[in-house]
Amino acid sequence: MSAARASWFTDFWTTLAAVSGIGYLATAYSVSRWLTRTSRQEPTRPPETPGFICEDLECRTEDGLRLAGWLVTPPQPRATIALFHGLRGHRGVMWNRIAFLANAGYRCVAFDHRGHGQSAGRWTSFGFHERRDVAAVLDLINRRWPGQARAALGISMGAAALCFASGRANDWHAIVLESMYHDLAKAFQTRVGSSYPAWFRRFSRGVVWMTERRLGLRLAELAPIRHIGNLAPTPVLLLTGSDDPYAPPEDVQELFDKCLAPRELSLVSGAGHEDVCEQGGPQYQKMILDFLERWLPPSLTLRAS
Repeated sequence: MSAARASWFTDFWTTLAAVSGIGYLATAYSVSRWLTRTSRQEPTRPPETPGFICEDLECRTEDGLRLAGWLVTPPQPRATIALFHGLRGHRGVMWNRIAFLANAGYRCVAFDHRGHGQSAGRWTSFGFHERRDVAAVLDLINRRWPGQARAALGISMGAAALCFASGRANDWHAIVLESMYHDLAKAFQTRVGSSYPAWFRRFSRGVVWMTERRLGLRLAELAPIRHIGNLAPTPVLLLTGSDDPYAPPEDVQELFDKCLAPRELSLVSGAGHEDVCEQGGPQYQKMILDFLERWLPPSLTLRAS
């Protein structure tokens, strides 16, 4: 089928569905299911590194889901960093970050969010219910290494989950929010026509209505900008790529304006939504490590495993 014919066919059927009540609801339900679908995948295990120990971890959320994760321990760890991946990701995509953090002496904990990788769960909620994953990981860290310094680094959905878990923000000594969306309504609109088919726009109201009922939340709640101020007084580093279409600099500036001090904002030149670490290279690593060095309390960076 030619591209023009395929486009006509899609337009015809989506228009027919849009004008039919049953068709509209069925399509909105299908799109909602697709947007909140699980992303099962077995992450590739990190390569063996002399002097570093990599272990499998498990923890359970307050709503009873099993999360699968890794613990990477360098010699004489100075603090613990928890890493939270983005939508459609898994703990394996965090490896580049884990590698340079572990080389700098930080113990790293990375888990698959619910419905991702090897963790349990029937759907994803763009960070809202994933806040329970953040809380479960934090509880594990507090149990295993009480009294030691700890920080969190979240990407996109993982960053949003940290915002939605702002009630636990005081348990972190520093938080890094990378490539985080402003609010879900804007995130959806910017993806229509690129990551999502353009015809999704015709069903946007129905998709919102259906998703709210399926996930038991309101769209207005899926707005990190409403929660970011609650992270204070924990120090926050906001960063994004200069070319990120989903977390553009102007949106991250608005998030920064709502964030209460202490706060920092950095842009990675030439980076998009998924290549901030790779595009930033040594510059990215330095901004993360400098931020941690400034804000992790020296009295708590105990050199003990």
